[in-house]
Amino acid sequence: MKLLKIILLVFTFALTSCTSITLTPANFAWPIESVVTTDEMGNVSIERYSTEFNSSEIFKNEFGDSVEVANRELRVIRDHLGYYLMTAKGFMNVYVFESKDGAFNQINKIFIAKEGLQNPALNQRTPNVELLDGEKKYILNSKGTVR
Repeated sequence: MKLLKIILLVFTFALTSCTSITLTPANFAWPIESVVTTDEMGNVSIERYSTEFNSSEIFKNEFGDSVEVANRELRVIRDHLGYYLMTAKGFMNVYVFESKDGAFNQINKIFIAKEGLQNPALNQRTPNVELLDGEKKYILNSKGTVR
């Protein structure tokens, strides 16, 4: 009987040490957008957040396969849930990505304007993100336009 209690106690400790924990609340928002310029291969580096990625596909998706990706400005902000919102001058859309398995995976593409953005700027407005384009203002989250 004593041996059974010891085994049960060891088993209980083993199970409780294997459970995962969740730390809440957590806020992943960047206070301001990062404006980064692509290199000749489309790579960008956001030094403040130790983030690097190749942005070629996002520009090709907006402008077609023959687009020149060098020296393009990309605007990036991270919302409070940890999603990355990206856009640039001339884009018709704001792209929403999540980081997963060492990559950015697109989870949404939010249509903004057929004529393309002229002078976009992203601002944190927790729990949303504000997109300004001249006098036009859009409130966004990872699912789309809020208002």
